[in-house]
Amino acid sequence: MNKENQIGELAKQVRLHNQRYFIDNNAEIPDEDFDKLVEKLRQLDPNNEALFEIVGEVGTSKHPTPMLSIDKKYKYEEIKKWLIDTKDKTYIVEPKYDGMAARYTNGKLATRGDGITGEDITPRLQDLNIIGKLPNGNESIYGEIIIPLSYFNKNLKNAYKNPRNAVVGIIKSKRPKPEGIKALQDKGVHFVIYDMAKSRKVTIDSLLDKDEWALILEETLQTDYPLDGIVIKAESKQIRENLNSTEHHEKWQIAYKLPAERKWSKVVNIKDQVGRTGRITSVAVIDPVELSGATVTNVTLHNAEFVESSKIRIGSKVQLCRSGEVIPFIIEVRNHDFGAIATKSYKIPSNCPICKTKLIKQGKYLQCPNSNCPARTSKSIEYFFKTLNVENLGLKTIEKFMDIFDISSPIDFYNLQKEEIAIIDGFGAKSAKAITSSISSTLNSSITETQLLQALGISIIGPATSRWIVNHFGFDTLPSLNQSDIENIKGIGPEKAKSFISEIKNKWFIIESLKSKGLKFKQENKSNKLAGLSFCITGKKGKYSRDQLVNIILQNGGEYSPTVTKNLSYLIAGENAGSKLEKANTLSIKVITEKELPEMIG
Repeated sequence: MNKENQIGELAKQVRLHNQRYFIDNNAEIPDEDFDKLVEKLRQLDPNNEALFEIVGEVGTSKHPTPMLSIDKKYKYEEIKKWLIDTKDKTYIVEPKYDGMAARYTNGKLATRGDGITGEDITPRLQDLNIIGKLPNGNESIYGEIIIPLSYFNKNLKNAYKNPRNAVVGIIKSKRPKPEGIKALQDKGVHFVIYDMAKSRKVTIDSLLDKDEWALILEETLQTDYPLDGIVIKAESKQIRENLNSTEHHEKWQIAYKLPAERKWSKVVNIKDQVGRTGRITSVAVIDPVELSGATVTNVTLHNAEFVESSKIRIGSKVQLCRSGEVIPFIIEVRNHDFGAIATKSYKIPSNCPICKTKLIKQGKYLQCPNSNCPARTSKSIEYFFKTLNVENLGLKTIEKFMDIFDISSPIDFYNLQKEEIAIIDGFGAKSAKAITSSISSTLNSSITETQLLQALGISIIGPATSRWIVNHFGFDTLPSLNQSDIENIKGIGPEKAKSFISEIKNKWFIIESLKSKGLKFKQENKSNKLAGLSFCITGKKGKYSRDQLVNIILQNGGEYSPTVTKNLSYLIAGENAGSKLEKANTLSIKVITEKELPEMIG
């Protein structure tokens, strides 16, 4: 028998025994013998249609237990509410694959379908690249049928609209397109078991922090599989048991779906910045792009670990996403696209870009350990005076003064004379008087103890925590506190408590110096005019920063809420307000501008 006839006979046998097994439910030969027939045909003719055909109509398969879906949210504020309502301390974050969900039980593979009954796609199982281990016996396991982006872009993008359409076309067609057959032959169609998904544990504090949220999104989305969001799961078994499921989904997990609007841009430069705590942040400078009503020209790359894992370079194509108040983040990086190649790689710095001190690694971040680094000093001073509401003293002015005068801390600014400032190029008597008057005014009952504690820039505390610490321990006792005192504060563990004690002792000389200059504090509450009222803040700020607005609220007896709820009294909305404004309007919550807040105090 020649090769052509042999192939024809083998194909006939494969089709016959597929029919007997899947349609007639009456297998005539053992599975081992059938597998030998298939392998022999594959060796002689790897692209033979008989190897990839689904026999008969796609059947149905009833799931042993309901295969529930995941509740999906499209706004960050909705995720924050779910986190607060769920009340777990730690969550598991996983990628949300954009493919076809399936369940494997006792040798059979079925799609989710309506959750009760799915389509039986067992004939395709042998052609899939299984990522993970299939269980024995009656144990069920869940996963996603999906095609890697790299394989799709190289082999399938001309035949199918997107990877998800390719999966459906290949898995459900009786005779897939030639490109689909080749994908099965190449094992380019994967069945990824969910337990094998790249997951990470994160605290609720990280998820509720807007900047950390953007980083979590970016890091989770760095994969070769197509994704349409992330999945967040409560870690506590007790919480999972207490949260009942609906007919549609489990309440202990939720999916954040990426916004539909995404834009591509090009990285034209990568810069390293030094923050006031010494943390090094890389920033990608991109070609300007309009996204969600704002022009985006810079995108944070967060830390060295993210830069390395994303393989971002100067010249890379980056796909950006932005939702409401969430800072723009990168969801895909391409270094070889449409014939363009990003050739200039980015070199992770080993020394501080400003003071040249050798950097140290702290977790995911590079840190400048030099407490006298000019960048750290200037930004710490800027933060100090901004928190104390000092006007006419921005970062550029601070940097200029540091170049001219012997300045190493905020205290040095209190020693400047207006005559010294007036002779500096670009200044004069009027601006010199405005600067010195604004600085000296902070000594005369214009700031509270809470404000001054916050102005020190201790990394673990914001306005609310600063106020609680001052009220609970008393301002003057702070340098004598020990680690165990701070550990008991909700949300502050041993490491943060240790850091607080160290920083407060290192910076207390600022307080002592101000007291020696006659510092008088303003009473913590200006009034009780905001007592019983709660406020949330959204949008781009104007005259006041977010922390300054929070201080005004707290100092006048009001309460600050990070989220919009039905019990909220007011939403303070700036420009480009996002989902918080929409929710406030839906709940008929009164919306005011930041200018109206001081007017309420009188």
